[in-house]
Amino acid sequence: MQNWFHEIYDRLTVLEEWGWFTLAFNAVVFVTAPWLAARYGEIKTQASKNSRLRMLHGFNFIVFSAFLLAVIFKAPIPRAVEFSQSLLLVLATYLLIHLTEALLLHKYGREVSVEDFTRRVETQTSKTLELVAVTTLLIIACVVLINIWGFKSWLEATSVLGFIALLFFLTREHWVGDFLSGIMIISAGRIERGDVVRIPGENILGIVLRTRGLHTIIRDLATGHDIQLPNTAILNQRVDVLRTDLERGVRDYVEFKIGYQATADEARDFLTATWKAACERSTAINDGKPCKVTLKECGDHGTTWRLAYTPGNIHNILHCQDTIREAALRLQTKRETISLSTPVTHQEIRESATNAP
Repeated sequence: MQNWFHEIYDRLTVLEEWGWFTLAFNAVVFVTAPWLAARYGEIKTQASKNSRLRMLHGFNFIVFSAFLLAVIFKAPIPRAVEFSQSLLLVLATYLLIHLTEALLLHKYGREVSVEDFTRRVETQTSKTLELVAVTTLLIIACVVLINIWGFKSWLEATSVLGFIALLFFLTREHWVGDFLSGIMIISAGRIERGDVVRIPGENILGIVLRTRGLHTIIRDLATGHDIQLPNTAILNQRVDVLRTDLERGVRDYVEFKIGYQATADEARDFLTATWKAACERSTAINDGKPCKVTLKECGDHGTTWRLAYTPGNIHNILHCQDTIREAALRLQTKRETISLSTPVTHQEIRESATNAP
């Protein structure tokens, strides 16, 4: 037994710098594991915290066991030292990523209170910085891992990584624009999850579900289908964000073409009555906010009037439009001077057969 202890002591005295670093790092992780498990990620219950603590202790034990077998006991395992160093790198990268997320959330996050419970949630700034930090840490970890296993030729221009870099360079037009556009959309913070947006160029009216690295997912309000739209398409064209945090609410409108046989007062009375009838038929329209009727255009075939209203729920905006159109159709049959059909601006004159040459 004494010989065994002496042998271990002798091996400890000749440990290299990375060996002492591994011992110290494992000791620090083991001691601070309860604090680390409670600080990173989303902790909802004590059971969730305990589960993460056991996972962290388990991985810590695997790294320490690999170090003992490779360095202290000199186990005859092929490339045991490289394997031990790789596990240490994975553990360090894992902790750095989550601690970076926790730091960014603490510095750039915002507090949200729901039913007397306050918690800090991510913002667009914290998400953007988190994406940059995670990407940087993963690239550094890959380079260190390559050096640990001695595959330094992979870093040369003619190696595997050189081929991958060339592949990325040749395909950059297909993904770099969307990737950078996604970062700009997230960092700007103008389009967030849950917003109702209108994109006239794509004929889309829907709810933003998520903005990913290369595309944004929007649920179409008309069909209920999820639309996957490239981020460049959102960044390079007009996007109307229907905000629900305004005091006056979100304004929407429906336009009608009315012939010149109707006076301005008759058209205003007709559209105001249309709004009142629509409010009676559906609770999706906010009847507490009065409508606004305006004349937008005097064309060759008739006048264009706009009926502006306030939806009670922005997600029911299409239902509100349909209700207003139906109410207008029902009322126009009772008004002699009001017609929603395109006015006839010419007449076809037919000569009688007797006057024909």
